[in-house]
Amino acid sequence: MLAAERRQYILNELYKNKAVAINELAEELGVTTMTIRRDLHLLESQGLLEKSHGGAVLAESLVKEATYRNRKLAHVEEKQHIAKTALSFIESSMSVYIDAGTTTYELAELMAQQHWEDLTVVTNDLSISQILSPVRGIDTIMVGGHVDRESNSTGGVLAINMVQCMHFDLCLLGTQAITKDWRIMTANADKVDVKRACIHAADQVVLLADHSKFHKHKLYYIAGLDEINVLVSDYKTTEDEFRKLQELGVDYVLV
Repeated sequence: MLAAERRQYILNELYKNKAVAINELAEELGVTTMTIRRDLHLLESQGLLEKSHGGAVLAESLVKEATYRNRKLAHVEEKQHIAKTALSFIESSMSVYIDAGTTTYELAELMAQQHWEDLTVVTNDLSISQILSPVRGIDTIMVGGHVDRESNSTGGVLAINMVQCMHFDLCLLGTQAITKDWRIMTANADKVDVKRACIHAADQVVLLADHSKFHKHKLYYIAGLDEINVLVSDYKTTEDEFRKLQELGVDYVLV
């Protein structure tokens, strides 16, 4: 196994289990513990994990989100399936808000391969704006504001003011966490009011969230799931959870 493949394996294990042990990784990968220590040191220097006694933990907490690069590497296949389903909600001549995030990034990649007529896309994601701005038939509007390096997006008062002047036919929203009692949360305070403004400005809100976002908490509350029209995910709900979503008026789309 190449060193890059070994480090990707470590990251995948972190996203599944939130923590890894050096001895276990060495045994699973057939390398020395010193090799694993060097891998962890490199990944920590890139902001992808935090070393702990005997192993490492994911660089994410209630008040800190994982780096954009780290999130982009995780659950790629699931995000692509979610993005493919989300694409079906978009029609030409719509005004669409696309939230910053790695799942919405996959959606933008798909949109760039389609034919559009007079589609207006508003986004606060720098990478998404770069993908869509050259596409014929799409008028791309970048939301201004303070640039957050970790999430590769804009936010703050200027972003909020700009969104409040707009109306969207469709808002495609991302999230860092969905709690057991169906609250949408984030670790980034600057994202809260921007996301709320987008929800209030849209006729239809579609939340995109892979299974890793469920049953988690972050520090800041954005909205209840009853403010969302559609939830698209690969998360397999229990019967009680599905019934609760119906009570909240949320259409659940399992991919």
